[in-house]
This record gives sequence, structure tokens and C-alpha cells, in this order.
Amino acid sequence: MTEATRETIGRVLAGEVESALLNSFFVLYKTARIIEANNVAFQNQMDAFYKLFRAVGEASGVVVIKIVADRYFVNEKMVRFNDEGVSGAAGVVAEWKLLGVGGVRFEAAAGKEEISKFFRYVPSIKPNEENLESLSTALKEHGLSSLTLLSAAEVDTDLPSIDEETRRRFRSMARKSFFQAVSTVQEVVLNTMQDREVNISKTKRVVHSLIDQITRDESSLLELASIKDFDDYTYAHSTNVAVYALTLGARLGLDRARLSQLGFTALFHDIGKIKLPKDLITKPDAFDEDDWIQMQRHPVLGAKTILRNMKLDLHTARAARVAFEHHINNDFTGYPVLHYRKRETGLFSRIISVVDSFDALTSGRVYLKKGMSPDVVFKKLRYQMKEKFDPFLLKLFNDIIGIYPAGSLVLLSTDEIALVLTNDDRDRSRPYVKVVGDRNGLLESPLWINLSQEDQSERKIVRQLDPERYGLDVKDFILTD
Repeated sequence: MTEATRETIGRVLAGEVESALLNSFFVLYKTARIIEANNVAFQNQMDAFYKLFRAVGEASGVVVIKIVADRYFVNEKMVRFNDEGVSGAAGVVAEWKLLGVGGVRFEAAAGKEEISKFFRYVPSIKPNEENLESLSTALKEHGLSSLTLLSAAEVDTDLPSIDEETRRRFRSMARKSFFQAVSTVQEVVLNTMQDREVNISKTKRVVHSLIDQITRDESSLLELASIKDFDDYTYAHSTNVAVYALTLGARLGLDRARLSQLGFTALFHDIGKIKLPKDLITKPDAFDEDDWIQMQRHPVLGAKTILRNMKLDLHTARAARVAFEHHINNDFTGYPVLHYRKRETGLFSRIISVVDSFDALTSGRVYLKKGMSPDVVFKKLRYQMKEKFDPFLLKLFNDIIGIYPAGSLVLLSTDEIALVLTNDDRDRSRPYVKVVGDRNGLLESPLWINLSQEDQSERKIVRQLDPERYGLDVKDFILTD
């Protein structure tokens, strides 16, 4: 990717060296707690870290590791990082928060011995006995002059801002990526129905476009996924599921290769439905028992369709598995029924299960005449969590969607109506919004407002609105700037 396409709201994504440095930092931090500094294992890990440290430090003159709104940065570059993995970073950062620490700054001139002293001293600190001030004093007393601990309050104010023009550009790019995906799903479905060759390469390029957009600005795609009344929801549903799945996968720290596979599987998780009678799929009434028996065939039909009509590779193999598994619940209920060996469904299948259910329930398709609001849907999903869904994935997805999801209409305390654009990770009750109306009607020129800014303190969200109740179509606000 070019630097332009790698930018994320005011940031550049970290490369492999920065990612390796971050992981090495937390691994060494944990290692220092359990083995002595003269141990061979510690020395080997210290050597590995210092080599990466020199590579990053020589280029910029400094190495800064910090956590901003639960995201990890190395020298202002955001790292896609699984903090629950081998490094165990989440536990370390939790302790840092208790100490008031938000990160650490190393001067590039810091020597190996000085850095080694840091790892011998700081990891041994108990959060209930020290704070940032006492730690900073102790670092100086230990001769660690090239190292500085950053306060949590300091780095928390370091979230990047984005101007209105850039936000408009991101939303325009998101629309292009989204509708390309919808069109590609439609093309694949039609070719499959007619037993024509499916262009897998084109689909992969579309998925990578979605990944790039989520890296830049996930909210613009989540905003589009909130539209539930597209002319042909069949194709839009698959794209919505891909957007939700990729956003969740990115938060999990999946690398680009696995995100590519996840997005591909999401686009075709329901492809088995093309083998079912069309009047069943479009039936406006509630399903009877015979209808459900028919519908429950689509996972098996989907796996067969993918394996028969698409060239076999890692993407299509994963897609076939997800098509087969995405309606198998955590407790092995659901469908298809597994009569013999019962094994845990794959991560991709568990992700798709959560986001597919969310999109179906909020859209009101097939088994509901009217979609539910996101908060009601999450209450329903949490009620079924132990039996149907992976609890961790459901909670993380709930956090992503937030209190006021991107694309929702809200009433402000100033009697204005606003469209939620982007949630603020520091205060999800005060997102970035586009004010589209007031007590006098719709505005000719919407106002773009960041509710988290101090000068907007008089504007507060009162409640979420049902657009239909007021004769509004949220699509009109989302698809225009």
C-alpha cells in the first residue's frame, strides 16, 4: 500500500518492524518478571528487542510506545496488535493505567545496558505502591536519563483530529468500496446460478478495498451498513456482513491475509440460498415449519456451491467451511445438525454468526416484519449468548457498534436532529455528528459537529430516533454530503 492509502484518521499504519518491536517489548516486559537478567532467555530476548529498537530509533531519533484509546502506537504509527496474544500486553497496560502511565519514550541514543536496566526495574513495580511521579523520580535515580514515562492523561489527549473535508473524502471512498462489493456479490451470484466462471481475483480485490477503507475510517462503512432498505437487500446483506466481520477482525488484530480470507467468506456465507426457491427467500409472511425446513438447507448447499463453482484455494476452502458452520451454535444446536463428531466451529464462523444475526435482526428480513434497534438486538443476542454465540466476540462487536451506532439518527438537547458519523473512543456518548434538521425542518446545509469538543457542551444526545416515525429516510442523509 502507498502512504496515502495506509493513512488512518490522521495516522499511518505501522510496518512489520514497528509491529515486531511492540510485540518484543511486551514479551520482554513479561519475561523480566519471571527470570533473572543474567538468564540466557532474557539476554536473547533483550538482543532481539535491541536490534529492532536500533532499526526504529535510527530512522526517527526516538522510540515511543504508547496506548491511545486502547490502540497501540509506535512513533505515531498505529499497530494492528493482538494484546491478548503471546505478549500479554493487556495485563501490562491494565497495570499502567493504575499507575497513570500511558506509554514510554526511549531516546535513540539509549544504550543496551540502560534499556536492560529499565526492563529489570519497571516490570517489578506494584501498581498499588507506586504512581507515575514516584516512578519517574526512581528512573532518574537509577540513571535512566534516556527514558521517560508518559502520563495516561497526556497520551489520551493525543487522539488525531480530522477536518470536515477529509471526512467527506473518506465517506465518498467508503461508498465506492461498499457498492463495488454489492455489485461483485451480485455478479458472482448470477454467474453461479448460470454455472459460469466466477472471477475470484476480482472478489479478492474488492475485499482488499474494504480492508483499506476500514483501516482508514471504519465508521464510514459502518454507516453504510446501517442502511437496511436497499433495492435488493440480498446482496447488500452480504456486504454488510463483510463490513461488520472485517471491522471485528481488525479489532482482533488479524493480519491482512486473514482479513482477506474473512472478508471473502463473509461475502459468500449465504450463497447457498440461491439454490432455494426464490419465492421462499422473498416471502413477505412469517415462515411456517415447511419453510424453515427448506431454509435450513442453505448452509450445506452453500458449502457445495462454493466447492463446485469456485477454484479451490485457502479463501474458498474457508468460505465453504463458514457457509456450512455459520448457523451452528455454541452448544451445537442450530443447523445443520451434527450427528457424529462435534467439534468447535472456526473463528471465522463464530464471527459471521454474530454479525449475520445482528444485521438480520436490525433489518427485519425474513422472520421479522420490522427491524429492531441495535440496542434491543444486542439485548436479545446477549440473552442467547451462552447457547448461540461466542461471548467475547459478541461483547467486542457491541463495543464497536457503540451506544449510538454510526448511521443512526439522534435528537439533540438543542432540538436538532443529527446523523451519527463517528464514535469518540474516549466518550461514546458524544460522537461526531452531522446535524441535518432543527425545529424548523431539514437544513439546506448540514452542520458537521464534534460533540466531544468543549465548545459543543450545550449539545447533548437526548435519545435515538426512529426515522420512519418522523417520515425520514436515513439513506438520504448517509448517501449525500
